[in-house]
Amino acid sequence: MADVDPSAVIGTGVKMEDSTEIEKEVKVGNDCVFGKDVTIEKKSVIGTNVTVGEGSVIGKKGNVGNDSTLGKKVKIEKKVVVGSKVTIEDGVVIEKNATVLDGATVPSGSIIKAEHTFPE
Repeated sequence: MADVDPSAVIGTGVKMEDSTEIEKEVKVGNDCVFGKDVTIEKKSVIGTNVTVGEGSVIGKKGNVGNDSTLGKKVKIEKKVVVGSKVTIEDGVVIEKNATVLDGATVPSGSIIKAEHTFPE
């Protein structure tokens, strides 16, 4: 069974693997899917209809908008904002305090530097 902190608020229709970890005070919208070994760190907010691929981490106070897809082994550091309808391909690193704008596609292997906005 997934490791979900009792303070987390999880919407309806959410599917997660046994190895998913959801930390304190996380909010997850409806109809999300979390792959194997996904970690959602403290105080993050995940919108509705979000898919997070295997081995991905969303850092503390992260925010992922509705209808977004994160590939495998994506690392989102703390206080990152990902807009709605965003596609983040496999192996992407988004450093702290960065922003990904609505509708963007972040190519595989990209690194978005701290405090930057993508696309610029």
